[in-house]
Amino acid sequence: MGSTMKNKIHTIEVENNETQSVEKIIEKIRENKIIYIKNKLHEDENVLDSISENGPGIILNSSGSSGKPRQCFHHLDNLQLSAITSGKWLIEQGFELQKSLILNTLPLNHISGLMPIFRSQTWRCDCINISPNLIKKTRELLLFTIKSKKNKKHLITSLVPTQLQRLLAQKDGISWLKIFDLIWVGGASISRETAEQCIEEKIKLAPCYGSTETAAMVTSLKPKEFLMGFKNVGEILPDTKIRINAKGLIEINSARIGIEIIDSSKTENFKNKNGWWQTGDYGEINQINNSFYLNFIGRSDNAFNSGGEIVFPEVIESRLNDFIMKENIPINKFNISKVSNKLWGNKIKVIVEFRELTNNKNIEISLNLLKKFSQRWPKHEKPEEWVVKNKNTSREKINYKFIK
Repeated sequence: MGSTMKNKIHTIEVENNETQSVEKIIEKIRENKIIYIKNKLHEDENVLDSISENGPGIILNSSGSSGKPRQCFHHLDNLQLSAITSGKWLIEQGFELQKSLILNTLPLNHISGLMPIFRSQTWRCDCINISPNLIKKTRELLLFTIKSKKNKKHLITSLVPTQLQRLLAQKDGISWLKIFDLIWVGGASISRETAEQCIEEKIKLAPCYGSTETAAMVTSLKPKEFLMGFKNVGEILPDTKIRINAKGLIEINSARIGIEIIDSSKTENFKNKNGWWQTGDYGEINQINNSFYLNFIGRSDNAFNSGGEIVFPEVIESRLNDFIMKENIPINKFNISKVSNKLWGNKIKVIVEFRELTNNKNIEISLNLLKKFSQRWPKHEKPEEWVVKNKNTSREKINYKFIK
């Protein structure tokens, strides 16, 4: 599909949401270029040279609702349609878009961190990027935000649940959350405990559902509905149709669904010939009054959420397996699983079975090698716990935890 002529892909490596990267992205879009936005610390991401699609457009690595990691291409039209749709949704709730201020706390290599650029351009409002360092200093963050708001009528942001949890744990963090007129929360289902605390503090959350493939949210709960106790991810947005198929999986029909990049010479529609894209998520649709709301039930694969990012155990398994073979580490087999974590939602646990007759010294050396190797991984993929399983004794395991 697309034109037969190859167009060069311009790679922009980002650390988070730094201003210089935003400027580079805007510049390349204005030049009708195709840009691949990747995290500079993620060494295992392949950089493409060219693609048979016309610019302007963006490529992001997706770990969303697709059932597997992949690369997703969006024409600029998709991003603009997403911004227009969310803008109309806000107008219906009484927001004056040009009098709004967007604060972006998320990285640019994620659709939720990229969309504030296009929302601010489409809505003709200001957008300020909040660095990871500032969001941790809640007193400074609060004072900076109050000063920045000036005469703006509405304050809008997006958070992942891990950020929300950290902010709720501090008095100034709670004060900061309370000054917003709307906080979109995506990337994971927030816990009941977190939701109850936000309702008690009257924090205007808007839980939503979407993915890289859909150019951000396709459903969103209104803050007033959240505060009333609605327990779903919101009403289906007007440019989107959602249905549940016979397997119980969420299917989406929207003009802003992107294109999958198979390799540098081949692209493929996520949508089938009838315009529907099957996600990897289970859900159900409930009618409340005259509107339809989506309830997210869970993933159909064994991937899980960690700090707003999706972890694919198969990817971790393959990476570890290659390293074990290369370094000749005396491991017989290992298993990737998840452990609950209040802040992150889930973290990775690796259960390792060493070969027979491997002594304690070699076990310690091997674990240190694995630890050093995994320190280069993204935070959400770093194992929280290493468990050594001894199949010859009833005392099944010894715990080895990484030093944080």
